[in-house]
Amino acid sequence: MTILNDLITAGWTGRAQRVTLVTVTYGNRWHLLSQVLASAFAEQVADAIVVSNGSRDNVAQLCLETYGERVSVVDLGRNTGSAPGFGAGLAQARRSNTDFILILDDDNVLEPGGLRKLLDGHAAALAQRAGQPLIVLGFRPENQAEIAAGDTHRPLAANAFLGFHVKDIRRKLWSKIQRRFWARPQRAVPPVGLLDNAPYSGMLFRSSLLDEIGLPNPEFVLYADDTEFSYRVTRRGGQLLVITDARVTDVESSWNTRSRHRSAFDAWLSGGSDLGVYYAVRNRTCFERHYVKHAPWLRAVNRWIFFAVLKVMARQQGKQKRLALLQEAVSDGEARRLGVRQGFELR
Repeated sequence: MTILNDLITAGWTGRAQRVTLVTVTYGNRWHLLSQVLASAFAEQVADAIVVSNGSRDNVAQLCLETYGERVSVVDLGRNTGSAPGFGAGLAQARRSNTDFILILDDDNVLEPGGLRKLLDGHAAALAQRAGQPLIVLGFRPENQAEIAAGDTHRPLAANAFLGFHVKDIRRKLWSKIQRRFWARPQRAVPPVGLLDNAPYSGMLFRSSLLDEIGLPNPEFVLYADDTEFSYRVTRRGGQLLVITDARVTDVESSWNTRSRHRSAFDAWLSGGSDLGVYYAVRNRTCFERHYVKHAPWLRAVNRWIFFAVLKVMARQQGKQKRLALLQEAVSDGEARRLGVRQGFELR
């Protein structure tokens, strides 16, 4: 596979493209959402759809006072999760006459010039792969660490268990030794990176793509719904391309970013709330088990090693309760018991 390093064609011009922003908010997050909307309108999006997942701010009134009819608010009345929330926003955007949909979380800011670069990148990529499903994404270095380190492709490990694969152990150990004893030359960030799956944050695509791949699966509720949604493009032979000079800044960092934990094991045992960890583990397990083609025996090996390490760490850290929750989440994911879990209703 060839990554098109000359993908971005400077100076591309075409008719004015109507871009609609879709975002979802909840709780008391107007102080974040207001920054997202300001950055998007500064980038010349035509309008915005804000889905209120039981927001405790008066989002409809605040948006009306600030942006008038350029922002429409879909009030779901309660926190239904990211999957139903983005599904509702995307469905409304598709019913409109917009050309493109831009997705941002309610704590993402598009840096100046980012939208134009995404549109240029989309046009250039489409010219080379006409008719293929396509999503372009803004660059978030903390969340796309492999691309930030100079890789051109971040593949999905087909036989992994919660992202863990035994074949990665040697590479990761060698990387740690190199960082400790000598400096590795810094590789340049490529102009374009290729992903197999991606988060919603910074996605740009033609609204007609939804006719082909559909809306997010509401049964995922929260977490990994964007993973499954975006992977539909990869499975259909399309591409998810990161345009690395189109930056997206996270105003508020997530609990599960790599920089906040010593390892993935530590993140699962110590990071986030029980509710967030449950849905993240359950849904990722379901995705890997039921949506990704894999060798069952190899995934079983990775699963056994993962839990063997996790059990030792849980005993050392006194995290047996969290370990039991993780085991329940894995069991539910593998059995495809999705939807809202009793005791983990969203607020």
